[in-house]
Amino acid sequence: MGKYNDLVIPFSGMKEGDYSFDFSLNDSFFESLEFSQFGKGDISVHIEMERRQHMLTLDIKIEGRVMMQCDRCGNDYYQPIETHRNMVVNLEAEVFEDEDDLISLPAHYNDLDLTQYVYEYIVLAVPARLVCPEVPGCDPDVIAKLEQLQSGNEENSSEETDPRWDALKNLKHNN
Repeated sequence: MGKYNDLVIPFSGMKEGDYSFDFSLNDSFFESLEFSQFGKGDISVHIEMERRQHMLTLDIKIEGRVMMQCDRCGNDYYQPIETHRNMVVNLEAEVFEDEDDLISLPAHYNDLDLTQYVYEYIVLAVPARLVCPEVPGCDPDVIAKLEQLQSGNEENSSEETDPRWDALKNLKHNN
């Protein structure tokens, strides 16, 4: 995965203390990622960072919207997202280690690339079920077709069925 230069924090020259960073991510951020599931989006990232001698503590707030496809009608729409995450970075590790919200960087690292972490936080903020917002809502033509197909299945179920399946259904009801 390539490095998205806007989400890199050069911490090596910073003195101990508190720092604040604001990033604006747009379509070019998602296009720069090799396997992004989003094509478009407008995201703002606010980071409060506490720099200590051997550690960074980051408080990351992400808000915005990403282009998604509705699970019901298939139309594209903007899904609003909002998430808040904390991350701790150990700066004196012997090797690079990456756990959920704990990162260990070797002492020779000079900057922290947050590209992959911010992308993963955005992915985690997207709901499991994607449905168009109430206004304007799903495409009425698609919904009408889905309802027609659903009612068509009920008509087909009254037709003659395979007797072997009927026997299996009776086993289920007898227990």
